[in-house]
Amino acid sequence: MINMASKKKTIQGDKIAVAAIDFGTTCTGYAYYLKKDRRQNLLTSINIDQAWDGSAKLGLQAPTTVLMDEKKQFHSFGFEAETKYKSLTLTDDHKGWYYFQYFKMSLYHGQDLSLGMKLTDSEGKTMEAITIFSEAIKYVHGHLLKRLKDALVDEIRPDQISWVITVPAIWRDSAKQFMREAAVKAGISSADLMLALEPECAAIYCKEVALKQKEGVDGVFLSVFNPNEKYLVCDLGGGTVDTTIHVVKANGKLEEIYAATGGDWGGQNVNAAFERLLEEMIGQKSFSLFRDKYANAWIKLQTYFETCKRQFTVKTDKSDIDLPTAFEELCRDRAWREGVEVINGTLRLSKTVMSDLFSVATNQIIRHIERLMEKALLPKHSSILLVGGFSESTIVKQQIRSHFRGSKVIAPESAGSAIIKGSVMFGIDRDIIAARVSPYTYGVHTRRYYNKRIHPAERRNVVKGKEYVENAFCIQIVKGALVYVGSEPKGNTFTIVNSTNGEVFWKVYQSEKENPKFCDDEGTHKIGMLKVVIPETLRNKKISLKVTMTCHGTELEAKACIVDFPNAVVRTNLDFLSRGYALAGDFIEED
Repeated sequence: MINMASKKKTIQGDKIAVAAIDFGTTCTGYAYYLKKDRRQNLLTSINIDQAWDGSAKLGLQAPTTVLMDEKKQFHSFGFEAETKYKSLTLTDDHKGWYYFQYFKMSLYHGQDLSLGMKLTDSEGKTMEAITIFSEAIKYVHGHLLKRLKDALVDEIRPDQISWVITVPAIWRDSAKQFMREAAVKAGISSADLMLALEPECAAIYCKEVALKQKEGVDGVFLSVFNPNEKYLVCDLGGGTVDTTIHVVKANGKLEEIYAATGGDWGGQNVNAAFERLLEEMIGQKSFSLFRDKYANAWIKLQTYFETCKRQFTVKTDKSDIDLPTAFEELCRDRAWREGVEVINGTLRLSKTVMSDLFSVATNQIIRHIERLMEKALLPKHSSILLVGGFSESTIVKQQIRSHFRGSKVIAPESAGSAIIKGSVMFGIDRDIIAARVSPYTYGVHTRRYYNKRIHPAERRNVVKGKEYVENAFCIQIVKGALVYVGSEPKGNTFTIVNSTNGEVFWKVYQSEKENPKFCDDEGTHKIGMLKVVIPETLRNKKISLKVTMTCHGTELEAKACIVDFPNAVVRTNLDFLSRGYALAGDFIEED
């Protein structure tokens, strides 16, 4: 049975509300919890009502779409942005405007993220990414804040709200920092902000459903959340797919037993496959001409397909998509593959063709789950929990269930809102995830005394008569290690030989190896910089500095203390976005 000890819920300090934003690739939504509305059933205490201006075809969420005007000033978000841009395209007045869709994926694909990175809009024009992200968050933040104020009799202060923003579990540390920086720029205090991992949020929500025994999931009660049970949670979003594996502890908390993995196999792959089909039908040159010259018609065609995509099921025999006149004219006197027809202004696709469009994504998802279950040594009958907006597609569920017949593939009826509700629960009780597995070995560069038994002779370097090796990898967190919430890492101690300017920098690395020796080993990459600021009163002295790195929450953290002066205030800054640091200070790792 499910351990009832997990019923206790906490909310941080004097906060009276938790507000969560699910910032998705395709759609964005929010939810909130008011302490005054606390009921025995937490599920009914979370409010997901959203009054977005414009159409509500996508349910509770709004499209993650931003429109900037000709002066690069924010104009609108969501349905309003889509409606205004469509109107502009009708009279060809959209050329100077900036229209951004699906831009969240830039944080997944970008290999060298920085605060100065650019985004490309629908017509190839660029703007600063941090501006687009922060304006989107600012709009949603204001929208949610108004809802909170309307729900309360008394005025609510910003410092009385805990904010949560969801991020994919497979994001790099630089992407997480970028999202935090954008949220702060949007007006959210960094001290009041938590980043929540999307698959974890979904698991938290489903566990609460099972705990309350309130809601069935595909007719099956979630016994998977009984103590010692293991399960795989697969978050199928519009852009990315995140997977992680948990075990339920005796106290009801969840413990990650295999680091989060995934890829860019979300629902947008179906749309991309449809675009390739259109290009195949009329040719690349004609398709590019259609998109550029008939922007309004192209937007309509995308909307028509999105509706068809959401309605497609295993019982659908033919899928009919209205074609704009401009596209239909380009189809004349052409032959297409079997299962594709154009009839009286309608593009008709057979069940096989539509299924193939989905298979572009689902085949990759299925292969990934297979590899993951094999690596994690999960039995073939293990439970697979499907959540996220893309998992609401009946064809997606059918294709995954058909392949994993021996497993219990569970898809909650409210799979699309599982993440946003779970993120509120995470904001209420952030310790519900007891431990996470480190996906990499993390550490910093250091100088060590040369040891001929373990160090290659070519690494030997003599400085002032002493033998050292440079660029050694000083391990802080080991790949595959369980990092428990609230635990204090051992850390490493360094002798700071010259602290005149008061700042010491370490290069931060991650490695795919468990025990890398040097920072230039294969599979080892620099990911950021750690800056430690030494108090003025202790500068110009030879001091011992203890540095620790951990991941108590969802982001890497670092702190430092002076061994002989433990009460001295030592400021640290872990930065994964800035470039061009000049190393300052001279240090060596102590034995």
